[in-house]
Amino acid sequence: MLTSLDWLALLHPVLAVLFIYPVAGTVVRLGILSREHRTGYNPKLPATVRTEHWEHGRWLTSAVVLAVLIALGYTFIAKGVPSAGQALLLGLAWLGSLLALLALWRVRRPALRAGFALLTWAGLLTLGSQPQVWRLGDNPLQPEFWSSHYWAGMLLTGLLLYNLAARPETQRSPQMRRLHLIVNLLVTVLFAVQGITGCRDLLEIPPRATHAAAVQPAGGSSTAA
Repeated sequence: MLTSLDWLALLHPVLAVLFIYPVAGTVVRLGILSREHRTGYNPKLPATVRTEHWEHGRWLTSAVVLAVLIALGYTFIAKGVPSAGQALLLGLAWLGSLLALLALWRVRRPALRAGFALLTWAGLLTLGSQPQVWRLGDNPLQPEFWSSHYWAGMLLTGLLLYNLAARPETQRSPQMRRLHLIVNLLVTVLFAVQGITGCRDLLEIPPRATHAAAVQPAGGSSTAA
């Protein structure tokens, strides 16, 4: 039977399957339609398609950040932290990342948008740098780094936060729109990588019951006499 901790572990992949990937597909489709509207390729498209593309992209970015925070929070709860002081600092970093994301939704000035996007990403990186977090490798010169679900996820999150912060400049500048296109081609690739490496990592983590059976002495009983 699943415990409350098991259900918490499921939140990250469930959010990805039920919300993030469907919305990502919608964002890509709306992005194509938005470009067709702007270039006049399909003049019958409503002008609202560009707003819908932006709004869906904002929800996608927020859901990805929330999924990362859920995964990191579960890791610290499941594996524990050495001291109450560290738990407090990690909790503050977790809450700070969430508040910075919410502030990014509200601010309008370019410096504030850039600042809160960086604060959100820095908070996630700070939490993810802890030894409790599963990472295949931290050295970019090693192949394990490039096949890491964690690092690909952090790069994906950073690019999505950039999209959210740079939205007004992207609308006004052709050069920024070209950069936006390049960034989101990479984002699409990273989403595919995350789907593959996420499934791989789930297979590499043994089920709780299997692990318990493996460490139990042969012929022993888990129930006290």
